[in-house]
Amino acid sequence: MRFIETIRITDGVMDNLFYHQERMLCTSTTVFGQPIDFELSKISISVEYRQGIVKCRVLYDNRIQEISFQHYQFRTINSLRLVDGKDIVYSLKSEDRTGLNQLYSGRGGCDEILIVKDGLLTDTSFSNVVLQDSNGLFYTPDTFLLNGTRRQQLLHDGHIQETPIPVDDLKLYEWIYIINAMIRLEDKIRIPVTQVSY
Repeated sequence: MRFIETIRITDGVMDNLFYHQERMLCTSTTVFGQPIDFELSKISISVEYRQGIVKCRVLYDNRIQEISFQHYQFRTINSLRLVDGKDIVYSLKSEDRTGLNQLYSGRGGCDEILIVKDGLLTDTSFSNVVLQDSNGLFYTPDTFLLNGTRRQQLLHDGHIQETPIPVDDLKLYEWIYIINAMIRLEDKIRIPVTQVSY
């Protein structure tokens, strides 16, 4: 079993390293019985990846297997389809995304899925979500699949609040924001709630 840390690099600066390091240590300790001996801050970024937004992908098991870089472009997401997550579990950022990919295949004509479990919102196939209400306040489901690093940072800094969000409460919000290691809240990758298909 192998796991992934995806780290955003903006103009040569690695983002949110504390949360990535903590997650990698927690995952390796949980799965392999001891923390991985690697400091993400020691990753060397070559000159060609020191401008713009770059995705650094760290693949590991009980040791580092591969570190790769690529320039990053935001996906265009204009619509979401609600899908039943059933018994899916994705609490660790595993390389194996079989279950998520199967759910994603049910998106129909929509750009992305929004996974529902027991009537409550969780995540998309590749991100956490944050919902904004008409007062401009931001909320994230407490029924997440993966406790993402961006999500943790935004909660810690007080920018978002955690709450259960039943599907029936979607009408109380205006926007659904996509957030993950590569996508910040201020990047405004967001979808109007009216563009969610049931």
